[in-house]
Amino acid sequence: MRRLAALALLLALLPLGAAGCWDRQELNELGIISATGVDVTESGRWKLSYQLVIPSAISAQGSYVGTGHAPVNVFTTEGDSFRGAVSKATQEMSRRLYFAHNQVVIVGEAAARKGIAELIEAYMRNGDSRETVMMFVTEGSARLVLEQLLPMEKISGAGIVRLITQEEKQGGNFRQMTVFDVAQELLSPIRTTGVPGIGLSGSDEPVDTVDAAKMTHTGAKVRLQKLGVFKEDRLVGWLSTHETRGLMWVKGKERETTVSFGCPDARLKRNSIRLKQVRTQVIPTRKPDGGWLMRVKAEAAGTLLEYNCKGALDKPADLLELELRIAQELKSDMEDGIKASQRLGTDLTGFGNELRLRYPKEWKALEQEWNDRLFPQLETQLDVAVSIVRTGRSNGSYEQAAEDSRGKE
Repeated sequence: MRRLAALALLLALLPLGAAGCWDRQELNELGIISATGVDVTESGRWKLSYQLVIPSAISAQGSYVGTGHAPVNVFTTEGDSFRGAVSKATQEMSRRLYFAHNQVVIVGEAAARKGIAELIEAYMRNGDSRETVMMFVTEGSARLVLEQLLPMEKISGAGIVRLITQEEKQGGNFRQMTVFDVAQELLSPIRTTGVPGIGLSGSDEPVDTVDAAKMTHTGAKVRLQKLGVFKEDRLVGWLSTHETRGLMWVKGKERETTVSFGCPDARLKRNSIRLKQVRTQVIPTRKPDGGWLMRVKAEAAGTLLEYNCKGALDKPADLLELELRIAQELKSDMEDGIKASQRLGTDLTGFGNELRLRYPKEWKALEQEWNDRLFPQLETQLDVAVSIVRTGRSNGSYEQAAEDSRGKE
């Protein structure tokens, strides 16, 4: 019996040993991709660029400058279909492309205007591509952005992810958008979305050699700029950073941001407040004439960072006047964001979704014409309130203190 039991146990364990390494992949056989660029040729073919990590150049020496080798290499393939272009990599790459560490996909403007349905299909269907990859759109060529080295980062693809992460936490003008997020919003009843724009600012000469990392200043820099607006699956226009920030306020997506504002006495000097608590509520209301009014209530609280006005912060009347001035600044930003979205006929505000949730029966009659006809003419009413919870260590501006000091002499 003992022999039979031992034989049965051995037979049960044999399949585990045989199947343990069936899909083993050696590291020296893989080409690890950190970022992907999507462009199209003049004839309309897909043109895909890959940022390939060079492991020997990013060893534990601290910086790739000491190795004398670039940390990444960028190469491009073309094809009639998206995955067809990927398969062409075997014609010039000795290693199999490995997309599990791909963190970023950048879409060139021409490809974005053609449509990103095939891109989304490829990422959602294939197991070697993650739908959690961050998506960006650029006004020029996606390959040019991939070629740019970031002085503070070994791998620029990972650096771009850190860039948008910090912007969402500290700047508040843009939010992260993954391939899944984009697909989800384009498949929603509103069928529109906004994708962060990225590009090169400064000099026209890209930083694509390791020698540039030895300089204290580089002419060209990777920068988040504008918002790419998509309707269905095609890029239809751009919003400025200012307009994008206004939309973030309307949608209640602001986490923490610094706002600059003027003095109540209309002087040219500017002030700053750091807003950390932002709450927004959108209330659809039926008008007597049968139309719709969107009421937006926004509340924010923050800490004063700069103050160059004449009022005394320990006086309730002066503090209230300052809060009203900040609220007016935020209201102006929100109005600009709404108008920009209406101009493009794309409901990036989320108004349509609020209407659908509160009035599902009425929404069925409005859905087909919402973006093209109804939303661009939609009336809005904004109510913004701001509270200054901390004024800092002084109740007045330095300039006012200097004037008071001179008056005592």
